[in-house]
This record gives sequence, structure tokens and C-alpha cells, in this order.
Amino acid sequence: MESIWLVYCAESAYGRVRAEVRKRDVRARIARVNSVEGAVQLGRACAAADVHVVFGCDSQAVATTVAGMAFVRQSLDGAEVLVIADGCDAPSIAHLLRTGATEVIATGASEDAQVRSEDSTTLEACMEPDEFPQRTGEIALVRDDMVPLEELWPPLDEPDDAEWPEDVSIMSPPVAELRDGAPAGGEEASDLREVAARAGTRSVAHVATGTHRAPLVTVVSGRGGVGKTTLVAALAASSARAGLRAAVLDLDLMFGDLPAVLGAEARKGLEGLVAHERDGSIAECDVEATAMRVGPGLTLWGPLTEGEKAELFGTPIEQLIEVLRGAADVIYADTSNNWGDAAAVAIGACDRCLIVGGSGETSGSSAAAVVSLAARLGVPATRMTSVFNRLGGRGCGEEEALRFEMGASLRSRVRIADGGEDVRGMLSFGKLDALVAGNSAFAESVRTFAAQLLGELGCSVDKRLMAASPQGETRGTKFRLPWRKRSGGAR
Repeated sequence: MESIWLVYCAESAYGRVRAEVRKRDVRARIARVNSVEGAVQLGRACAAADVHVVFGCDSQAVATTVAGMAFVRQSLDGAEVLVIADGCDAPSIAHLLRTGATEVIATGASEDAQVRSEDSTTLEACMEPDEFPQRTGEIALVRDDMVPLEELWPPLDEPDDAEWPEDVSIMSPPVAELRDGAPAGGEEASDLREVAARAGTRSVAHVATGTHRAPLVTVVSGRGGVGKTTLVAALAASSARAGLRAAVLDLDLMFGDLPAVLGAEARKGLEGLVAHERDGSIAECDVEATAMRVGPGLTLWGPLTEGEKAELFGTPIEQLIEVLRGAADVIYADTSNNWGDAAAVAIGACDRCLIVGGSGETSGSSAAAVVSLAARLGVPATRMTSVFNRLGGRGCGEEEALRFEMGASLRSRVRIADGGEDVRGMLSFGKLDALVAGNSAFAESVRTFAAQLLGELGCSVDKRLMAASPQGETRGTKFRLPWRKRSGGAR
């Protein structure tokens, strides 16, 4: 079978690309195209041949190349993708490989291009789980109730003039200030692909350091009303129940309601993340000040109390995720239906992207659109999971589930059983923990999925803690308890 190489690169780089192709196949037929779409059209026309696609890439075009590779992978089944990377550093090269490149050839890389250590600040006060009984052979199902806020959040033990730790490197450009309703400087809004690619590159650099790195699970959907927020809360509660430090981000920055779902008594907006900026990076005290401790091992950040500032929080969210990588055991991020910079950051940096859907004639097409957009933001299909929610509920039968799963076309698929009125009733009383610990089909499917997901992400959990509570056992409510109130009404 003849070999055809479709080359998309700058004219100045074509000579080098052509030489690399000839090294692999002296008889190769080479066609240089002026667009990714042109490469796809030509590749489809040459379907009978062995088609390869070559991208020329420099350090300024990594995001564009990632988006082009995703389009090629979707459009040309089985086509190999070669990238000639000129002057790209190690994180960028790793990102190219992770997002679809079959091979990357690094040329002309600068001597100082190397992975920088980006150790994150440790927030022991935020994410350290409470002590709870855990004896050999027993299942620790009851933990301490809420304690006073000042005990949960002890002040940082450092003088006011303490120096910022030298090993903390989570620098990013400072957030633009609002001037007459628009970002300062008159800059246009950034492309979501560029934002996601930057977050993905930072994530790769963090992996290369070998330090502790909590996995990030980002939950998305193409439309509202599918139970996405409830699923995020249930997965986070299950993770905390299994002894992990679970961080939750509500990235529906304008209208998110996770504080209400999780039962946070004192709502805190994310505005504080930029209140005390230090050379463009967020401070540990700001991360602690904006955290809402809603239960043992479970901490929430977001949304904004001033939703009109949502478009300015891409950089603070990116920095917050980097800090939580080193402080938590697992991070869950809920998103809005309209993705902005904050959602793009979480999607680009995620270790697993959950595409949630439910009933409706358009669930399949909606799922396909979400998967396509996530792919263009650099998330490979191997990191996506389709989650059909409320199986067995009204309009959520087997036919609807198959329609949604066929639209998503993902190998990884999960179905969550409908919780009915029990879910809505228990959430309205702040009993999420009791809900996920119950014997209902919803609780069992959530716990099963949480155990599977955490295992795949490398989180070590005691699976016994994922079991339902013994029948008749009274569990103390861990959510929505008034501060200073103990179980049984004692204060």
C-alpha cells in the first residue's frame, strides 16, 4: 500500500519536515496543504492509501496544533499524526503526545527548556480529614459532627511579615481589572482552546516533578436539568466518606448552587482569591478564606457572589486547581452549560471528564456536541466517560440511555439509577451524606461508580467504607448542622 504524507506547516519549515518524512519512507508521496480541513478532505479522498498527517509546530502554536490533531483524529480513522516541534519545552511536547500525537520530533529546542518544579502550597487546615474511628475489621461509618468554625480553620502559624515560600511556583498573569464593564487593556477574550491547552501543559509539568498530585474530575453537560450538580455532590460525599480529602469547585460562577446542595451554612464567594494578589499569584490565606468546610474531609470553593465578574476568573481558578493538587486527594469540578475560561481551565487540566445526560429527544446530539468540544479542548476520548443519569425515572428508560450513549460514542459508560423524591427530599434537609450511605438504587450506583472512578485515578480507598450503612444504624448528620451544635441537640 502506498504511503501518503499530508503536511501542514509553515513554508519556512517545509524543508525540514520533508527531510524527516524521507527518512521514514524514501518513496513516500508528500502533499503540502494550507489548512487542517484541507488535510482531512485530501485524506478522505485517499482512503485506500496509508495516510499520515504531519504538523509543524513551534512554542507559540501548541494549542492550535492540539486542536488540529483532535480534528484529524475524529475525521480520519487510523491516520497517524507526526509533529515536528521546533523550540518546544518538555511540558509542551508531553502535552502533544498526551493529546493525540503518534510521534513528536523535537528540533531546535532551547537549552533552558525544561520542566520547572511547581510544588503547590499545602493547605493542611483546609483539606485534612477529621479523625474518626477506624479499627481493624470494622467499618467506620460514624464520624464526628461539625465543630466550631474557628476550630476547623485555625489561623496560619506564621508571622505577618513571613516570606512567601521559595518553592511555590504558581505564577500566572494577573487578572485584568474591570474598567467600564470591560477587562483593562482592551484585550479580546482568549480562545477556549488556548486556555485549556495552557492548563493542560501546566498539568503535565506538575506530573513531571513527581510530587503528590490529586486527580481532577470535571463534570460537564450540554444542557441543564440532567442532575449534574447532584452527581458532583454525591461523588464528593462518597469520596469523603471513604476517608479521602475531597475538594469541590463550583465553576458555574454566575448561578451555581452547590453551597445549597452541600449545605454550607456560610456562603463565601471566590472574589477573595484576587483580594490579596501577590505578584499575580493567589496566596494561601486567600485560598483558606474562600473555602467552605461542609463536612469531614469535604471542602467547597465557589461560586462567585458577584456573577458579573465570571469572565475574569480563568487565571484564579487555574491557580486554585494547582494549589489543590497538592492539598487534596481528589478534586471535583462542576461546570455551567455555557463554558467560559474557568470551565476551559478545568476541562483542559482534568484527569477524567464526565459527560452527563438524561432524558430528551436531543440527548444524543447534545452528548455528541459536548464530546466534540471537549476533544477540541485537548481531552482525549480515553479520558471521557458518558454518564446517563436517573435511569429508571420518567422518560429515562433503556431506549433513552442507548440514544445518549450512541451520541457520545465513548467506550467508557456509566448509568446512575434514579433517586426519585428521596433525593430531592433528603437534599432539601441537608442529608446528602445519609443519602449516599443508604440502600437505594441511586446510592448503590453512585458508590459503585465512585469506587471504580477513584480506583482508576489511583486513589487509595477502603472499599468497605463504600458499603451502605447497616440497617437501623443512626448516623449523625454531617451537613447543615448549625455551628457549635452537637448531635442530639447539645451545644
